[in-house]
Amino acid sequence: MEKEVTKNMTKIKDIIASERLQELHLAGLFLCLSTILIPAINVCLYPFVEGNWPPTLFYTLVSLVEVIFIFIFLIDRRRKKYPVNHLPNILWVAFLIWAAVALFNIPNMPLQAGGIVVTAMFIIHFFFFVALSSYLIRQPVVAQKLIISIILSALLFLPLFWLRLYFVYDNENFDWVWSLPGFINVRHLDYFLGSIVVVLGLIPLINIWKNPSKLSISLYFLILVAFWTMLFWSGGRGSSIAAVTSISVVLLFFRPSGWEQLAKYSFSALVIGALLSLLLPVPNGSYGIFRFITKIDGLDTFSAGRMIFWEQAIDVWKQNIWFGVGAGQTKAVIKATAGIYGQPHNIFIQALMAWGFIGGLSFLTVIFGIFWTKGKELFQHVEQRNMIVYVTYGLALCISINALVDGTLYYPFPIFLFSIAVSVTGMKSDKFIMY
Repeated sequence: MEKEVTKNMTKIKDIIASERLQELHLAGLFLCLSTILIPAINVCLYPFVEGNWPPTLFYTLVSLVEVIFIFIFLIDRRRKKYPVNHLPNILWVAFLIWAAVALFNIPNMPLQAGGIVVTAMFIIHFFFFVALSSYLIRQPVVAQKLIISIILSALLFLPLFWLRLYFVYDNENFDWVWSLPGFINVRHLDYFLGSIVVVLGLIPLINIWKNPSKLSISLYFLILVAFWTMLFWSGGRGSSIAAVTSISVVLLFFRPSGWEQLAKYSFSALVIGALLSLLLPVPNGSYGIFRFITKIDGLDTFSAGRMIFWEQAIDVWKQNIWFGVGAGQTKAVIKATAGIYGQPHNIFIQALMAWGFIGGLSFLTVIFGIFWTKGKELFQHVEQRNMIVYVTYGLALCISINALVDGTLYYPFPIFLFSIAVSVTGMKSDKFIMY
């Protein structure tokens, strides 16, 4: 492999050792460990077994982690001197406008209970972002450790996923779309896999890999190929396109040091993964790389019915143009979903339908504002003190691009990853620690 790319790589065990979680404050230790464990725990919880506890824990796990982190942060705030109100005022104004609209909608929601839960989750996500951003000012070392934790979560998840799948896939009632271990829909698996290939594809940019051995390089490449293979096998068109686009933007637009060779490296892994995915059995029409081309016989067919979702959702928004109908109401107001899908598969339409022009625009400003401000900074100042911002910018961008055709900015786990990515990306460059 090219010398310019591999000079920043080291042994896999050194990546794990770089965590050194004992260095962290309690809040950071809890968050890193939780990030590592969440996908594995979900694999053990879903599909559900008898009893009510596993479903409750499965649906609330991410919110529970975020609340506990906020709680620890607040307890330690004075002793550790965490800043609280450090975010731009415009961000708080946007949040307060959105929150006012969201609360205003609650009494008139058709699905009131579900709408309250979804609204509460979005509020928790925001304050988790606030707390994590404040925490990173005092402990910037956590920025890198959180990204390594995401990688470790994937490495722990992968064998557990395939092991449990092996024991359940041949059951009489097994559904390959709705019964995958850890994911209520195969597209939710794609959200995770797309995020992982972006993090893995960009991680050589940061300076934690030194003096690599050939074995280390081979292991890393095999891991990256394995996740690309799994992503293509699962048929995730939106996630695949989002991953390719975000990696391309970071490498070809910002052009950080070593981008040329890393682009070749990532492209090689993508091509090999795509070819290897052809060797895996295709359970049904929702899987396989040929799903990318077999449904291009019309725009609506290629979009898997999304055009109908979008058309009906826009009609609902036009009837509630200023304040929307509230979060979590898609099943009740869009007939094309047949009461199955919880969101309209487009973040702009999702926000406008839920909170109207006033609340939706505020929500989108909070979500996407950082891409312009940080993107401009990265473009003008290519050489950062810590290259981790390129990895997290790519991760946040991947999740957001996928949200244009799917629900990555609706469901808890991808928003959890997005919050981590945005919090790290938004750090001031002088707060980073050199490694």
